Amino acid sequence: MSSRARVLDLVLGALLASQLVLAAWLVPAGDHVATASGGSLGTMCLTRALFGVSCPFCGMMRSFVALAHGHIAAAFAFHPAGPLLFAAMLACVVAIAVVTVRRTRPLVARDQFWRIFQAVAYACIAIGTINLVGR
Repeated sequence: MSSRARVLDLVLGALLASQLVLAAWLVPAGDHVATASGGSLGTMCLTRALFGVSCPFCGMMRSFVALAHGHIAAAFAFHPAGPLLFAAMLACVVAIAVVTVRRTRPLVARDQFWRIFQAVAYACIAIGTINLVGR
């Protein structure tokens, strides 16, 4: 087991956990998200801001925020792949915590992890593209 893989696991876990914590800190405000104090974040999609078109991941943050606040139907409405990615990220954070505490082989050093990671990524891209075309 390399210490580099352990560090990569911890960095990945921290990045994923921070995304989930941010989704819980932000609040759903109709068709956009706002800070806890009510300030609107405006358009968060770089593709939409630069080119004026939606991307396959438009609505993902709104989906995460809705899901973090228990609004499951709204989460699916904002982006159908949002709950899948949210659950995968949460499972990954838990798995990283478990392998770290048990001092077993880091996730990033496991081929199975990368196969699952790719499958979730491809599924989210496919669902996002289908959702985008269907709008």
